[in-house]
Amino acid sequence: MKKIKKLISIIFFAVFGILVGIQLNAAINGHYDSPYKSGIEVQEVVELKQSTKGMKEEIATLKEKINELEAEKLADNIPLQNLKENVDKYKFIAGYSDVSGPGIIITMDSISGENIAGTIEGRRHLINLVNELKVFGAEVISINGNRLVARSEITLAGNHINVNGEPIPPPYVVKAIGDIDTFERYIEHGTILFELMASDGIDSSIDFAEDIKIPALEKEKPLEFSSVKKNLK
Repeated sequence: MKKIKKLISIIFFAVFGILVGIQLNAAINGHYDSPYKSGIEVQEVVELKQSTKGMKEEIATLKEKINELEAEKLADNIPLQNLKENVDKYKFIAGYSDVSGPGIIITMDSISGENIAGTIEGRRHLINLVNELKVFGAEVISINGNRLVARSEITLAGNHINVNGEPIPPPYVVKAIGDIDTFERYIEHGTILFELMASDGIDSSIDFAEDIKIPALEKEKPLEFSSVKKNLK
């Protein structure tokens, strides 16, 4: 199992190193509009993306094998089973596991086709929506596929919005897992937010679904200054 985990780490850092190398080469040569100087280099990038996709699929397969091996070891070990359940619970809370369940999908876009990023941020529509969904029982929320956790941020960067440091384009698709009946009451009686957005030129479409899938957090922020304080007697 250690060999498999080591292989996953090697593959990840190799892909990361290649991508960083491409960006550094672009910066050194002063090509900011496009880091590729010819059709050959563009083709190389396409091939690199395909290779990266293949590596991600291979990593996913290796993770499945690791899970299978762990399941075999847990089969007859009750203490380890209890430990695994606790680990899974905290992974869920931290956003490190894929989740699915019933909930609501809200899509926001411009009525006139204009860029609504500035309006969304300036009027705090997206942040207010997320907070209201939490009040009405949302257990997990994502924006354009970006999982929100305790340390997530929603900010305006130039003419677009960043979520978890990643730029996201409109339309803005908010998914929330929770009780559908509660979400329906929220839409009907619990908010005037959608009326406010409409007055600002933002169209909102709302759907409810029994099986919403929200991926795990992809980009983790390292802890540099915080540490766990041990209880001292």
